[in-house]
Amino acid sequence: KGPLRLLDLPVDILREIINQLPHTNDLTSLALCHSILHSLTIPCIYSRFDIVWPDTNTQTEPRTGVDALTYGLATLVMHEEVFGEAPWQRARAVEPQTNNDSKHPYPLKRRRRGNYYAQYTKKFSLGNGPLEYVQEYLITKEGGKMLGTLVALAVARMRNLETFVWDMPTGVLRDVWLALSSLADRDDGQDCRLERIWIRWHDNSQLDMLNAVPPPPTLPLNNIAPQNGAHGSGIANPQPAVIVQAASQFLVSHVMERVEHPTFSVLPPLKSLSVLDIDELPYLDEMSVLIARSQHRLRELRIGIAGQAEDREWVQVWEGESLQQVDYTSDGDFQPKISNSRLGGILGILVGRVYNMRNNSNTAKPSTRIPRSPDEIRPLRPSSEIFADAVSQQLPESSSSADSDESNAASQSNFTPKAAVYPNTPAQKAIPLRTLRSTPREARLRGPYLDGKLKLEILELERVPLCVSILQHAIDWSILSSLTLLNCQNHDQLWKSLRHIYSPLKPPKSHMSPLNAASPYSTPRRTSVPRCTEYSLNLKKIHTNTASLSLINFIKDTLPPNSLEVFFLQESRVPASTTVPIEAIYRGVVRRHRTSLKKLMIDSSDPRGSTDYSTTNARWRRWMLNREIITFITSGRMPVLRELGFTIDYKDWHFFLQHLPSIPHVRSIYIPHVADHPHGSNSDPRELALQIVDIVALRPDIELCYVGIASKCFEILENKSHNYDLRNNSPDGGNSNDGGPGNEPLILDEEDDDADPGEDDDEEDEMGIGGIQTADDDVTQSESEEEFQDDDDDEEFGSDAEEDGIGRDRGPKLRLREILFYDDKVAVFRARHGRL
Repeated sequence: KGPLRLLDLPVDILREIINQLPHTNDLTSLALCHSILHSLTIPCIYSRFDIVWPDTNTQTEPRTGVDALTYGLATLVMHEEVFGEAPWQRARAVEPQTNNDSKHPYPLKRRRRGNYYAQYTKKFSLGNGPLEYVQEYLITKEGGKMLGTLVALAVARMRNLETFVWDMPTGVLRDVWLALSSLADRDDGQDCRLERIWIRWHDNSQLDMLNAVPPPPTLPLNNIAPQNGAHGSGIANPQPAVIVQAASQFLVSHVMERVEHPTFSVLPPLKSLSVLDIDELPYLDEMSVLIARSQHRLRELRIGIAGQAEDREWVQVWEGESLQQVDYTSDGDFQPKISNSRLGGILGILVGRVYNMRNNSNTAKPSTRIPRSPDEIRPLRPSSEIFADAVSQQLPESSSSADSDESNAASQSNFTPKAAVYPNTPAQKAIPLRTLRSTPREARLRGPYLDGKLKLEILELERVPLCVSILQHAIDWSILSSLTLLNCQNHDQLWKSLRHIYSPLKPPKSHMSPLNAASPYSTPRRTSVPRCTEYSLNLKKIHTNTASLSLINFIKDTLPPNSLEVFFLQESRVPASTTVPIEAIYRGVVRRHRTSLKKLMIDSSDPRGSTDYSTTNARWRRWMLNREIITFITSGRMPVLRELGFTIDYKDWHFFLQHLPSIPHVRSIYIPHVADHPHGSNSDPRELALQIVDIVALRPDIELCYVGIASKCFEILENKSHNYDLRNNSPDGGNSNDGGPGNEPLILDEEDDDADPGEDDDEEDEMGIGGIQTADDDVTQSESEEEFQDDDDDEEFGSDAEEDGIGRDRGPKLRLREILFYDDKVAVFRARHGRL
């Protein structure tokens, strides 16, 4: 038998080898080698469809031609079923005529027109890009309509799609939502593979200016009837109610015309739902249906409200007896039949079909219980309605059929509501509690009984006013491991409430010893026992830009020591009334979780990127690390720390560099500001990064890769020598210049051999051995060579060896390359923006 070839390996081993290839270009080249490799490589090539837009600052060539997005979609939509080439269609295919007669001089050849590549796609992602690129694909333009149609055709063929990401703020067409919904209709008996949805909505504020809602029309002066007129349009039959009704109908149609429908309500159950930059209320109503459908499967929830929608009515948290979370009578059209002021705000809408604030286990009461005293009764309706019901019971039966206007007039009379609600006279019996809720209007306001909880592991909110009652009862906090709150109101009340609920009860420090207590001749002695405090929370990550002392106390009292792994603390744009001192953050979080923290960032600078170096009272100085905190972080007592972000004073800069070898495990460092730099605002971040590179060069065990200083980001790379000679790795260690295949260098240039070696000698005179500057500039090359020969007697460095280039390379050298911030790879870089 001959030698084993690559194609002789089993298919499983070949597939595993192909999966190890990192670049798509390598996979494409491999697919062109052989048909077997082509069939094994195609699933890897089309498993991910990622569109990443180029950066306008780095791209110098003008954008011409067709982009990769159009090319990729053109390939995925060419399904073989369109051309009748599917396996179930081939049996019915008619063979073309191949006879070459006078009637058919040029017969058609059978060729493959379609492909089956879309079935291998597991992730479809459209990233956000520069405005001049993205704005061409708005759904209000022709390009956006064409893009949405192509994406819908491609997604409908992705039967194994697991992740769908649309991060472009262009809007998602209705056809795309219907295509995603069709993935649940499988005829092979398998479950839907779709698990993760990420949507970033577009800005609809431009439609507000273009299609402004007109004011209600006014009646002409000549149509106003006299006060005592008998005409149909007189004071007895006013028309303003008709005008208001027409205006409300216009508002309903206007709201539904400006949004895509249906969207989230037609999707199958998901594990992860991320919706950012929401600026329309109908999206939230449809998301409530999807969340209820995914109640037992949903593990990740990210909600972000657009900046232009922060002050709208439906964003705020409302409380009132006449308000509702969602419209439980909706038939699926999601027309705004109820008020925009929703009970519980945004969170109340999202969990409105999982947890009902008015009808749950905490509010439900037994219907047969009679209140014993007036103090036990708590009216669940407005006092005017309760009083109207009580008055209707005291009136005769003939007056019970009065219209609603008379009932409203009676409710506004001067009778005392307390007498109607809490009757104490013997003639009036006590009204059961269920009787007060028996009206149809009250049943409609209360809604169905819902007492569910979302078992989330990740919860991220941005610009969402917090409803503490919803967060307490509708989320299982024992499962939640990651919490992000950015620009969220009412955060202080949340931390206080959670601390009050989940603070563990500490056991007694000591107890009576039973042996000593049983002895009649000895006094009882107290013996100490270990304190086993049980904690209910399991939070591993906390990211917030609204710091308060309540947050620090919550972390200190409710989380077990050395359990928090990620802690990102920033400060929002609006300064808080009470600033949290850096010492409280250090003692309450950093020291308490020193052996578990993997990623740490403490930054009080403006997330908009303001660099005010002249102001001594700048906000970014509030959390500047002092010498004590820097000493603790760089002392080696945080063994799992990988990413670090902080602001430092220049007087502590060299102290930090000297202690950098004590934290060799740190991979990424982000320094937004260096205070009191000698050059002020003219300081060069590259010079500071080069100083870090010098420390890394002296200590190769340091694993630092990425350094972000101010608005610049750098990557530390190893620059291996290009003149590497295989003769240095010969088994006998000889330096002979004899020919032979094992002694020839990798790179051989005749011009380099004829060049004067004095040029290289001059470079060594300037840099010294190994590329390090010598302390004494008067030391010559021969003296340095003699000292080196004394240290190592086994190797001899003569003039011949220097001319051949042997001994010049002292191992890999480090170089610094300026790059863009790797937000997708480094969590500290991604969190610096202060937004989702």
